[in-house]
Amino acid sequence: MNTLNSSSAKRIIIIYNPISGRGLATKMAIKAEAFATQKGWQVLANVQSEYAGHIEKELAGRFIDETDLIMLIGGDGTLRELIAGLQTLKRQTEIAFIPMGNANVVARELNIPLKPQQALKMLESSKVACIDIGILDLNPKQDAHSIYQQSLIFLAMIEIGFGAKIVHLVNQLRLGKLSRLYQLWGDLVYAIAGVLAFIQKNSDETELSTHNQQASSKHLVISNMKTYAKGWALTPNANCQDGLLNIAVNNKGSRLSTLMTFLLAAQGKPNSNKMTYSQAKEVILKGSSKAYMQVDGDPISFSGYAEVRVEPKAYNIHIPHEP
Repeated sequence: MNTLNSSSAKRIIIIYNPISGRGLATKMAIKAEAFATQKGWQVLANVQSEYAGHIEKELAGRFIDETDLIMLIGGDGTLRELIAGLQTLKRQTEIAFIPMGNANVVARELNIPLKPQQALKMLESSKVACIDIGILDLNPKQDAHSIYQQSLIFLAMIEIGFGAKIVHLVNQLRLGKLSRLYQLWGDLVYAIAGVLAFIQKNSDETELSTHNQQASSKHLVISNMKTYAKGWALTPNANCQDGLLNIAVNNKGSRLSTLMTFLLAAQGKPNSNKMTYSQAKEVILKGSSKAYMQVDGDPISFSGYAEVRVEPKAYNIHIPHEP
C-alpha cells in the first residue's frame, strides 16, 4: 500500500476549479490545505484555474519537478484537463482527486467518496491505482490545417447518438433560459433534454470497425469505464485497468430500443437483446458530420471520421484501500 503517510509523498500542490460544487470549491481548497498541513505535508501552492484549459496548458506543469502529488478539486472535466496536461508533458505524478462535480463519474467508478471531506479523509489510508485512458483522434487523416483535426483524451466514454444528443441539448439549455435551474438542479435539466431528444428524429447511422467487428448504428458507446452517469452503466463489463475499450452498439437504433437500453442502464444492466457488446484496443468511426457526439459528458463536433484507442496505465490516482 502506497499511502500519503509515507515519505514518498510529502510535497503537494492543490489545484481547484472555483466554479465546481456550485462555487464551494474555493472553501474546500482552504480546508484541503489545512488538512495537508495538519498531516505534515509541504503545500507548495494552492491555486485556482482561471479559464477553460488553464490546468492543461499551464498549471499541470508549473510545479511538476518539485511535486510528489497533485490534489485536484473539481469535476470530471477538471480531472480530464489535468491528465491531458500531464500527457502533453509526458509526465506522471500521483493525483488525489476531491470530487465536486455534477455526475462525478470517475469518483463513482473508483469508489472515491463523493463527499469532499470524506475524500480527504480517505487519503490517510489510500492506495495508488494505475488507470487507463482513451484517446480520440478526430479526422486524423486530414492535413495539418484542417479545422477538424483534433486529439482528445477521455476518461470514461465517448458516445454517438441519443445520449450525446441529450448532452448537446443540456449544453444549450444551461447556457440559455434554464441556466439558473441547471445550477440549482442539474438533473432536472437532463430530464427535460432527455424528453426533447426522444421526441426528435434519430440521427444518421455511424459505421464502427475494429479488428474483428463491423457495425453500423444510430447509437453506440465506446467506454473505458462502466459508469455512464449517476449509477448508470451502458457497458457494465468495462474495466479501466484492463487495457481494453468496451463497445456497445445498438442493433436496432429505434427510439423504443434506445429507451429500453437506457432504462436498463439506469439499473446497471446490459440490454443483450438490443445491444451488441465487444472489446477492442482500437476503433475506427465513420459517419455523418451531423451526428451528435459527446466525450465524458461534454458535447463535441464529429468530423465524420475518427480513430479511437486505449492507452493503458496512463495516470496514477489515489483510491480507497480495501483490505
